[in-house]
Amino acid sequence: MEKLVTLNPVSEMKQLAVQTDIAPRPKSLDGLKLGLVWNRKRGGDAVLTRVGEELSRQYKDVSITLYEGGIPTPAAVLDQAAEESDVVVGSSSD
Repeated sequence: MEKLVTLNPVSEMKQLAVQTDIAPRPKSLDGLKLGLVWNRKRGGDAVLTRVGEELSRQYKDVSITLYEGGIPTPAAVLDQAAEESDVVVGSSSD
């Protein structure tokens, strides 16, 4: 008789998850600095570029900066985006 071995494909966490509150949302993006953080996955930059174009059409005087990260995105890149931007949008894509 054959023996069937079942494995659990869930990996263990390397560290405890950090839980934070939801970031405050501005009433409008008019005149704000928008940071777009791309983790360098294929297609993510195209998605973020399109998001930036659409937001520029919908809101007045929005300035947009694209930040290139990685997997994972270095803390220095996230810190820079947070410091230089009023609102930050991140994306991953395939």
